[in-house]
Amino acid sequence: MKKILSLLLVIALLLSIAPLAMADEPVKLVWWMGCSAEAPIDWAEVEEALNAYSAEKIGVTCEFKYMTSDQIALEMSTNPDFDICFTCDWYNDYATNVSNGMFMDLSAKLNDYPALKNSVIDAAWEAMVDPEGHIYAIPHMKDIGMEIFWILDTNYFVKEKGLEEDHYITFDGIEKYFEMYKADNPDDYPFKMSKGGITSWDNCLVDWINQEYLVGLDWDAQGTDQELVVKSALEIPAYVNRLKKIHEWYQKGYINPDAAVTESMPRAQAGVVQSGQGWFGAETVWANAIKKPVYISRFDGPFMSTYSIRGSMTAISSGTEHVDEALKLIELMNTDTWYRQTARYGIEGKHYTMENGTAVKTELGTTNMSLWAYTQGHYTVGPVEASAFPEVPADPDQWAKVFEGYKDAKNSAVMGFTPNLDDVMTECMAISAIYQEYKPELITGTSDPDVVIPEMLQRMKDAGLQTVIDALQAQVDAFIASKK
Repeated sequence: MKKILSLLLVIALLLSIAPLAMADEPVKLVWWMGCSAEAPIDWAEVEEALNAYSAEKIGVTCEFKYMTSDQIALEMSTNPDFDICFTCDWYNDYATNVSNGMFMDLSAKLNDYPALKNSVIDAAWEAMVDPEGHIYAIPHMKDIGMEIFWILDTNYFVKEKGLEEDHYITFDGIEKYFEMYKADNPDDYPFKMSKGGITSWDNCLVDWINQEYLVGLDWDAQGTDQELVVKSALEIPAYVNRLKKIHEWYQKGYINPDAAVTESMPRAQAGVVQSGQGWFGAETVWANAIKKPVYISRFDGPFMSTYSIRGSMTAISSGTEHVDEALKLIELMNTDTWYRQTARYGIEGKHYTMENGTAVKTELGTTNMSLWAYTQGHYTVGPVEASAFPEVPADPDQWAKVFEGYKDAKNSAVMGFTPNLDDVMTECMAISAIYQEYKPELITGTSDPDVVIPEMLQRMKDAGLQTVIDALQAQVDAFIASKK
């Protein structure tokens, strides 16, 4: 009898301490990340290191799932089994997911995580707050102010031609550089591009409400009675004039004649002048991609808008049972240097080494830890990537300087506005189809804007463009009224 009582006491003791043991187990989350093809080759090893750290630090581990745009769209519509995910306007569409109730409102919880909240500047939070005060995602601190640059070949323009680096060449002013190269190389093209055209060439011309449907506000109209008037980009003078200039360059032989039918153009194969949206300091990234020294020159910006700030964000599933744990992990990613740089670069000593305050990727790091680092979190946390070229040294303090420059940025007149296109989606899809038909030839300069723009506009108007503009204008007016 005593043996039975002793056994029962042992069982009771085990049962009583089981919940305590279970409570010590870290909570496991699922975080959906973006990628172009698949997860980095060595990600499993990196994830193991991240989880050992986060389990001890905050009692949370995570399974990171890397998905392409098509894959995440399918999963979101059929099996949204996630806790945290990457979202923006062009991947895992933010506005659609908010409208569908997929993301959790974080406005009431953010004050409980001051380190996370304070890691984002006020202007960025302004872009995230809707008229009802809801916040559905955390913006990543990176190049959130739109700055568009020329990327110039140092070997040709500086070493061969003897030019001094000019870091503020206007859009039209770059033509003399094209002309110089063409004179030396009549059978080549200084400004090679694919059907995607010039990177971000129009983002500081149109304050986009929706770029796919070519509707937005005229940046040049700020401060006038037209600054809140919704227009088609095809009726915004600066947009049209820039298209005309690109066409001139095409006619002069500065752009490759097959641009409109070229699917992609790797930077290492492109011309002595390229373009990109970035920041002063991004020349190191571009030099590594182009595989030669370059310098950069800004022709637009900085402009700050809802569109630019929402270019990279992290959201939490409305269906998660672990909101606080998710916020703890997001906070760790965006405030803890070791965790952030490990997620971005991999295992120190294997995938990268530290040199002069910058991260130097090893050959293994380049091949086995290639990823979209901006989908993970802030660029302002952890070291910047080193340059492979002495002529283009990386600045460990570049992000402090970038954000200092944003103090002079032109801010959108509708910061935080999110359109609802549900009632005019039929018209929007028709307009998009028309645009896609003309787009490759139009933006590469292949076609003549004086000919095709009137034709495009008429077809879009016949498809319901004015209906879309009227609907968006009513929403903009209501948004501005709500702000007042």
